[in-house]
Parts: sequence; C-alpha cells; structure tokens
Amino acid sequence: MTSPSQDDLKENLYIEDQAPSAGIMDLWPVILGHWRLVVLITITGTAFAIFYQSSLPNLYTTGVKILVEKSEPVGTQKSYQDVTGAAQTKGDEDYYGTQISIITGRKIRESVASELGKIPVSYSVDAFRLRSTRIISLSVTSTDPKWSAKIANKFGEIFVRQSTEDRQFINQQILKFIPDEKEINDGGGAEEDRNDSNQMGFDKLIYAGSLSSITSDSVIQSLRAEKAKIEAQVRELSERYKPQHPAVKALTDRLDQVDLELKDRTQKIVSNLRANLAGDIKIATVKVLEDALVPGRPSKPDRPKGILFGFFISLFSSIGLVLVLEYANQKIVTDEDAHKSLNVPFLGYVPLVKNLSKPKQNEKSFVPTPGPGVNIVDVLANNSMLADSVASVRTHVLFSMAYEKSKRIMFTSCLPDEGKSTVATLLALSLAQMGRKVLLIDADLRRPFLHQYLNLRNEKGLTDYLVGNASMEEVVMSVSGSTLKLIPGGTISPNPSELLSSERFGFLLDAVSEHFDRVVIDVPPVLYIPDALVVAKHIHSGILVCGSGMIDKKVAQKVKAKFDVIGHALIGVVINKVNYEQQTYRYHYYKKYKNYYTKEKKK
Repeated sequence: MTSPSQDDLKENLYIEDQAPSAGIMDLWPVILGHWRLVVLITITGTAFAIFYQSSLPNLYTTGVKILVEKSEPVGTQKSYQDVTGAAQTKGDEDYYGTQISIITGRKIRESVASELGKIPVSYSVDAFRLRSTRIISLSVTSTDPKWSAKIANKFGEIFVRQSTEDRQFINQQILKFIPDEKEINDGGGAEEDRNDSNQMGFDKLIYAGSLSSITSDSVIQSLRAEKAKIEAQVRELSERYKPQHPAVKALTDRLDQVDLELKDRTQKIVSNLRANLAGDIKIATVKVLEDALVPGRPSKPDRPKGILFGFFISLFSSIGLVLVLEYANQKIVTDEDAHKSLNVPFLGYVPLVKNLSKPKQNEKSFVPTPGPGVNIVDVLANNSMLADSVASVRTHVLFSMAYEKSKRIMFTSCLPDEGKSTVATLLALSLAQMGRKVLLIDADLRRPFLHQYLNLRNEKGLTDYLVGNASMEEVVMSVSGSTLKLIPGGTISPNPSELLSSERFGFLLDAVSEHFDRVVIDVPPVLYIPDALVVAKHIHSGILVCGSGMIDKKVAQKVKAKFDVIGHALIGVVINKVNYEQQTYRYHYYKKYKNYYTKEKKK
C-alpha cells in the first residue's frame, strides 16, 4: 500500500477545515452572542408597550342594525330571503354607499347633537353594509358605555325618521303629477286645468300613460291593440259607408266600449299608485331591526394583544439590529472573513493569551526594555489550547507548499499590536519542537521585541550585523529550554529600510539557510512601512497575521495588493488574539472543545 502524497494530505487538510456553508442556523449563534442587547431592547420595548397600553382609556362599542329596503313594483311579494339574501349588484353598491354616507353625514350628526343636547364624551361613528344583505350596521364608540348606546340608538332613530319624512315629501310632490279619478273620467280635468298643464308643457294623462305599471299591463296592452285595430277598420269602412251604416256603427260602439275599459283599467292602476308610490319610483323602506345595547365590557384597547405585539416588535427589532450590526461589521474575525476578503488560504486561529500581550510603550519613542521578559517557552508548554492552535497553524504551513519553497517564512501584519511577533515566535518554537533546526530573526528594527519573549538580552543583533559592528556568530543566540536560535533586533537604527535592502542582509539569509531547516522572520506592519516589502524579495513564504476584530477588510485587501504588485503572494492568513469566551457566537464550533481542555486538567 502506497502512502499518501504531500499534495493529497494538503488537499484533505483543507477539506477538513472548510466550514459548512452559511445558513439560517448560523444566525442563531450571532443572536446569542448579543443576547444582552437583545434582552435589553426587548425588555425596554415591552415596558413601553405596557405603559402605553395602561395609559389608553377604555372604549365601548355598540351599534344598531337598520333595514334599508329597496321596494319592488306594486303587486310583487318579497320573502325574507329576498330581503336578507339579495344578490349584490353595482346599483346596490351605489345605493347602499349613498345611504351609509347619509347616516354618518354632518346633517344627522347635527340632529343627534341637537336632540341629545351636550354630549359629555367624544365618539366615533362607523357604518357598513352586512355582506349579501340589505342591512346596514351602524356602530358608535366612546369612553362611556351608556352614551355609546344612547348615541347609536339616536342615529338609527333620526335616520329612519328623516328617511320617512323624505319619502312623504317625495310622495306629495309626485301626487301633483298623477291624475286622480275625476281627472281620468273628465279626460284630464277641467278645461282650465288642461290649458294650464299644456302651457307648462306637462299633461297628467300623458304622464300617467307613460308609467311602467300601465304600459306593461297585459290588459291595457290588449285593449290598446284592439282599439288600434278597430280604428283602422272604421277608417277603412268610412271610405265606403256612411256613419249610420250598421257595420260602421257596430265598430264605433265597440270602440267606445274599449275606451271605457281602458279608462277603468287605467283608473284602477293609478289608484294603486296613489295608494303606494313605492313601485315605479323606488322609494326605500327603512326601519331599525336591532337597537343598541349598553356594552358590558370595553371593546378597545386589547391590552394583552397590544403588549404581546410590543414584545414581538421589540424582540424582532433587536434581532434585526444585531444582524445589521453584524453585517455592518467589516472587521476580519473569522476564517470566512479572511478567505472572502483576501482570497488566500486560512492557516488557523491563535487564541488570546493575556500574559503574551506586549506592554504599552511610549507612543513618541520606543525604547525596548533590556533584560528578561515573558518566557514564551513556558507559556507554550503549559497552555494546551495554545499549543494545539499553534500546531494547527504549523501543520497548514508545512503542507502549504514544498519544503524547498518554504524554508524562509516571513510574518507581518497590517497595523501594530495585531500580534505578528507573538505568532512568529510561537510558530518558530513549535517547529523547533519537531526536532528541526529553526532560526528566528527579529527584522522589526524599529521596535525589536522578540528577545523579551525568549528571556534574552538585546545587546547585539541584526542591526549591529548589518552595519558591520558584529559577526554572525555574535548575533545568533540560543533560547533556553528549546533548540530554537534567535537573532534579536539589536541597536535601534534610524534607517532600517536601507539596512534591510542591503546585500549584507541577503548574504545573511543565504548563510543561515545552509545551517537551519527553517528561518522565521518577524518584520514590521506593512500598511505604511515598506520593510516587509523589502524583505519579501529574500524569502519564500509570507504570512499575514490579523488581530481578531482589529482590521478592516479593506485595509487587509490594500496590504495584499502591495504584495501582489511586487509579485510576492501571501501563502495564508492567521487570525490572532481570538477570544473564544467572549465571542463564542463567532466561533461556535469551538464550544465542543471548551470543556475538553477543562476535563484534561482535572485528570
């Protein structure tokens, strides 16, 4: 069986480290990570909803139901279903819309106010037609249940009364145009009345004859047809015979009989019209079906519903705010952020270790503290979580490219305090633990710091070698408790870029590469300092260290673009200072390991 190749191991390694694609469930850790903000906003919003609902007055609603019936022509009968289940037509919509406007209009409101006197409460009126019926429901809402019922009943009473008065007024007006029995018998009334009507351009008999109840009557239609036929026969016989001829006389007698029958039938229909004018002219019948009762409990506000609504609005608003803040956060925090923004392999996380943080220096001038500092060797040996994280980064680096192309590894960052010196030292120590000969070079000549991590003194270092004040043997120092070797920064130089650009620096790297398996170089942040770009032409692999939540994605992209311009691609990115405890929502997969190290310590 053949052993897997390095390329196969590399491919499998990166496949295992790939995170699952983002989904809805990925939002849950983000929400939990900001649970304090979510709870605060939700409690505040709910408290405001409780206060607001408590301040609202109780409102009482009651109403009346009014039948507004469009009567059918005389002689037709309507069942209960005809009234309550009539099909809705466009004409009905217009008609009932008009009635609703009347019942809620200013005229009836003024009449209600006039008859009830001073109403001590403000109120609102609403009316609508019950679906597929001829019933209008009118409701009144106010802060007093008794006044709500009183006002609603008064609206219904006045609407019915005014509708009746309007109908009577219309009846009286129409009666002036309908001939009575005497006028029909006299052929339209006295001669003077007929003359007056003719002068006004109106004839009662002609108007009566045009009413649909008369024109559509089958008896009248038959009599009129017979009359027309007889008149035609009389005209035809009159051309040949005299009026005294028996045939002509018989037709004339029959014609008089038909006229008498027409008059009797017309008189009967007109009498019915005068008795009930609701037929041809569609006068409405209006009456109250149900009076308004005094409501026993308020209809508004629905306080439990309002408070629940406020709770959910606050909850979802807080969640939305958290997601917006998370989306607006353009810092590099997770491997996804690093890969999407830089399009380079992700090499791993390094957790935050407080005793490895650099002490704050004077901002105006940096004077490194000589003498022993933090012993990073002991920290790495005693912190299992840190050791495993660094080992993971080491594994990614070793399999990132062939050995010949990764002997010289450079660590840099975008801005200061991201921990690139810490990561460089940790990786160098981890490589040395594998039995490799490893040299760590502090090429951050502006602020050399590695000697403090390794409990060494910075008497002579890289600067001293580059300016010719020390030999290579003098600047290479051994690290206690490890096979790691260190070249410290040495004396502070005013022109570090020129020193790193010198041929002597390239000669140094070539020389040490023959004696060491790996050379790890720590260089200054690259955003505004060119030292890293100068060193890049001498090394094989460049690694960018990003402090968790410290660097904007656009800034990191600018840094990567600087290396792309000089033709030196970064082999990957390491995210440093990861606070798993405070940001478990970002590193939610780590939660499965959190108790693993705790149990290990108890054994």
